[in-house]
Amino acid sequence: MKGKVYSEGVITRLSQYLRFLLQLRESGKRTVTSQEISGNTNINSAEVRRDIIYFGLKGKRGVGFNIEDLITSFNKILGYSEKVNIVLVGAGNLGRAILNYKMLDRFGFKIENVFDNNPEVINKVISGRKVMDINRIQSVVGERGINIAILAVPEQSAQSVTDILVASGIKVIINYTAVPIRVPKNINVQTNDPIEKLFHTLYYLSNTVYKSYN
Repeated sequence: MKGKVYSEGVITRLSQYLRFLLQLRESGKRTVTSQEISGNTNINSAEVRRDIIYFGLKGKRGVGFNIEDLITSFNKILGYSEKVNIVLVGAGNLGRAILNYKMLDRFGFKIENVFDNNPEVINKVISGRKVMDINRIQSVVGERGINIAILAVPEQSAQSVTDILVASGIKVIINYTAVPIRVPKNINVQTNDPIEKLFHTLYYLSNTVYKSYN
């Protein structure tokens, strides 16, 4: 399946499956049925089975599918290595809430650096991260090879900060603001559920950004 480009619908479903499967694995379960996946993702069980079979995975009648096999397969497709570094721009109330959102760490999405332009918060430590001046973002992103940013700034600053992120080399922006942002065609913008969207963006990165350098 390597190198194949899948539709947005397929990648969105796989992201939802993977989120649920990782939670199941954490609970100690080893197998799962298509009905269980369907019930927790609101995706028709027949479509779940079709997706799983399409990727060459087989289950056992009366038992279901091996969770670890499904996770391994979906990880490869989505480009998920269970450790993904991200930058967060905005250390206000929303940014702090995101930093305290334990589900990100639980799924391996680590907010590596936090940036802001407010002198009152720059150099302060929030949830274990030192807030850096946004003027440093380009050098930090370049040095650490980070491709994903979470945007959590006031609405009036959303576009100007987006422009800074694009100039810094960020390829995917998770937009937590309530305004649409304008980006070049090669930049991917995601909203809604952060975990599912982060899984989704990893596939985008593995099949567009990384390949452009090969």
